[in-house]
Amino acid sequence: MSYSVSNAVDFNDIKQSVEESLGRTPNGWAGMVTTLFSEIKQYCYQKQAPYPAILQIKEKLGELRIYHRCDDRHIQSMITATIARANRTCERCGNSAETQLLDGWYTTLCCWCAHNVANNRHPKRKRLFGVRKKPVRDRLTCAVCGYFGQIDRSDDRGRCPACVKKGW
Repeated sequence: MSYSVSNAVDFNDIKQSVEESLGRTPNGWAGMVTTLFSEIKQYCYQKQAPYPAILQIKEKLGELRIYHRCDDRHIQSMITATIARANRTCERCGNSAETQLLDGWYTTLCCWCAHNVANNRHPKRKRLFGVRKKPVRDRLTCAVCGYFGQIDRSDDRGRCPACVKKGW
C-alpha cells in the first residue's frame, strides 16, 4: 500500500512556503531554511534527481525541526547542518542565541529579540526569563533579567547587553 505525501515546500516558490511554516523572518530561521531549499533545488537540478519530500517545517521546544523523506545522503547532511546552525541562532534576526524559557515557551532568541518579546508581554517586569533546558552556568546568566548565553564582558555586574543599554 502506498501513500501520497504532500510536500510542505513548493520548490517553485520556496520563500512563500517556508514563511507559511516559520513566519516572515528573512534574517532568521526562515531565511536560513529558504537558502537551504534553494541549494537543494540547485543540487537536484544538477544531479537530475527528484526533490526530497519535506513533510513539515516547524519550531518545537525552541528548536528548528524539518521532517523529510530523502535517501540522498548529501541532502540529508545539508538539512542536518542547517538545523544545527539554526538551533544556535536567533529565530528572528540570525544573531547568536541560546534556547530560553519565556512565559512557559521555549524559544531561541538573542538577548535583543528576547527583550523585545518579553517587554511587549510584560513592560514593567525586569526578571524576564525562567528556567533553562541546560544547567545554569552563572557566568553566562544575566544577573538582572535571567537571560542565558550573552553577557556584556565590559560590565562588572554580569548583565546582558540589553540590560546594560537599558540601565537596569
